[in-house]
Amino acid sequence: MPEAHGIWLILTTLLGFIPLETFGQVNCDLAPFPAARIVCEQLLRWDIFTRAEPRVSAIPQLPPLIPGQPTPFIGAELAAMPMNPYQCMDLGCLCGFMGGIYFIARAFPYTGEGNGQTGSNACTLPNGRPLFKARRREYRTLSDDERQRYHAAVLALKRNGEYDNIARIHSQFASGGAHSGPSFLPWHREFTKRFEIAIRMIDPTLSVPYWDSTLDRALPSPTDSIMFSDAFMGMNDAAGNVVTGPFAGWRTLSGRPNILRRIGAQGMLFSEQNINYVANANNINQVLAFTAPRQGCPVQIDWNALEYSHGNVHIWVGGDMMAQSTSANDPIFFLFHSFVDFIWEMFRQNRQDRFSRESDYPMDHPQCSSYFHFGSASMSPFEPWRNIDGLSNKYTDNLYEYDPRPQCPFCGGSQYLFCDRSHGAPRCASKIRIGGNCQGFISGEYACYNGYCVGGRCVGGPVS
Repeated sequence: MPEAHGIWLILTTLLGFIPLETFGQVNCDLAPFPAARIVCEQLLRWDIFTRAEPRVSAIPQLPPLIPGQPTPFIGAELAAMPMNPYQCMDLGCLCGFMGGIYFIARAFPYTGEGNGQTGSNACTLPNGRPLFKARRREYRTLSDDERQRYHAAVLALKRNGEYDNIARIHSQFASGGAHSGPSFLPWHREFTKRFEIAIRMIDPTLSVPYWDSTLDRALPSPTDSIMFSDAFMGMNDAAGNVVTGPFAGWRTLSGRPNILRRIGAQGMLFSEQNINYVANANNINQVLAFTAPRQGCPVQIDWNALEYSHGNVHIWVGGDMMAQSTSANDPIFFLFHSFVDFIWEMFRQNRQDRFSRESDYPMDHPQCSSYFHFGSASMSPFEPWRNIDGLSNKYTDNLYEYDPRPQCPFCGGSQYLFCDRSHGAPRCASKIRIGGNCQGFISGEYACYNGYCVGGRCVGGPVS
């Protein structure tokens, strides 16, 4: 009974009776730092679980172009008409779900004007305003009004149940192609896109901001960042419960009354080295990486792969973010994965042309990754997408784009960031909340938000 044997392997491995190294060439004891070992063990367990699942039939290979259809032709376009807004890959499609077609039909009943046509980016909404591509910007460069409207939209999704519906997808799909291999980035691109569409159905002017955690890592104590204050992601109590800010009292999928965080207890935030390694990579295997290879895979484990460095940040936030089954409980998850996607897009823009962005995918090799990571495999549960469809240029051609990361001297014009000139080349950093550690800024920086630095601590008061 092979099924029973597979279940036995999963249970005994999860309980720690069988060493993970039994299943592959990755020795997690060789991880370069403790958090990487935790990530390694997570990825290996998810890979073991995935390989024990029944193999599903692949979606038939699609031609790159069908006459009359725009290039590229992706699996999602097999449907004659999108069944929900999450299947949209352009603004014209979204327009129909936002009422744009109805608006045009009333205003121009005999012409239609092409508004709301799938395959087009032309859209005028019922309020007479055009629908634009989403502009993903660093969270702290939003205006106060934009940030509050974003929070309001997330809270509205929580109230109507759609936030939990989306978060539950991540909870239930650690196995498959979501983790432990090359489709990690395409899967999460599609997942984050769907969350952004849900936000835009509430407020079409919004996007999913990105959290550039290098801005917090630049501080003497990153946990003192304004990021973790009442105006942004909120603060937690001694037990780790998030009890202030817009998401206080946020009941999780498991029924806990609050999000749980353990910020800074272990792990590390992104470094410039982490980002540059991916953005300037020379080989697709460095980016869409094999993160749980087995014996016989010709590609060795790469501890610098984005799936590993991103896991380090999950661990730094801690609490719900520590585990795949709970990480999307925390709204910071989507800000974080917006930035992970941005890092991947840096590579796409820096090192690939339009054709290679859509065609370069690691080899299908069963010793390097499970079948669920193969390019033509179904991107479950986002069928009829295939993993390779997540490479489509349509995401950033049509649906969203990224504003550049904040740079000195102005740091995006944000009152919540400052230019650190005291630690080598000028770099932007997050403002520090009152009571936080402000030591080491000796070049006249205003590092404290709504205060100033006295004896190495931020105290409240007017800044001269």
